[in-house]
Parts: sequence; C-alpha cells; structure tokens
Amino acid sequence: MIGRNRVPVLGILAVIAVSGCAIGPNTSYVGNFGPPADARALATAMAEFVSMRLPGPPGVLVLDPTPRDQASNTLTPSFAAALRRYGFHMGAGSRPLAGTAHRVRYLVTPLDNGALARLTIDGTTDGAQFFVRNAGGSLQPGGPFTVTQMEAMQ
Repeated sequence: MIGRNRVPVLGILAVIAVSGCAIGPNTSYVGNFGPPADARALATAMAEFVSMRLPGPPGVLVLDPTPRDQASNTLTPSFAAALRRYGFHMGAGSRPLAGTAHRVRYLVTPLDNGALARLTIDGTTDGAQFFVRNAGGSLQPGGPFTVTQMEAMQ
C-alpha cells in the first residue's frame, strides 16, 4: 500500500513525460509551486545533486533557460545562488560549451502535496527527486535523487 505522502511511480512518470513534451529540448521549466522558501529548499537539494555528479574542481555551468512567461520564477535565481555556494561559475548563452563547462536542464513541477524536480546534466545524467510537505508546511526531500545515465542526446 502506498502511504499518503508517497506518489505512485506511474504518476511521477506521467508528469515527467508531460513536462518533457511541453517545452523544447534545451529549455528548463518551473511550475508555480509555492512561496520563496520552497524555491530555496528545492534549489539547495538540486545544487547538492549537481555538485555530487560533477566531481573535481567546480567549473562553469550554463542553465538551460526557462520560457519567457517563467522569467520571473523564484527558483532560477535561488538555484544559481546555491550552485555558486558550491563553487560553480554561471555561464550564459547557447554556444557550444568548452573546457570544464557543463549544461544543466531542470524541470520542476508541483505534484500532489509537494513538487517533483528533474535535472539533466550534459544530456547524459538524469536525476529526479520528489519533495513533500512536512507537518509544518515546508518542502523537504521525500527521498534521494534517483539517477539514470543516458546516452548523449543529439
């Protein structure tokens, strides 16, 4: 039996599939999920995931942009600030990356009593994590990021 704070795997897969279809391949997405404290909680966990997946000295990261109608979302600046705290430098632009630069795509969608965060690094590492609301109403990780390695996307 699935607990009240758990989301069925099929539900998560459906959200991932739908969010992947709603935007372009080099675009990030941030749904309207809650107060600024939610953005900070998500951003901190997402930055930790990126730092663990990119060992060695931190390099340059380029975040895939969100659509224009999401330009004022609270998550993107919180995510960039959290990545800087891990020592990463933030790059910009859509030119090919060189040296130690990496491209990060993020999809964050409200779901049930929380949010689902999905990150892709360089088109080859994909991680997803569900965040649930605790009794105090704050978002917290519902478990660790689930990681998959993919073949490089063309």
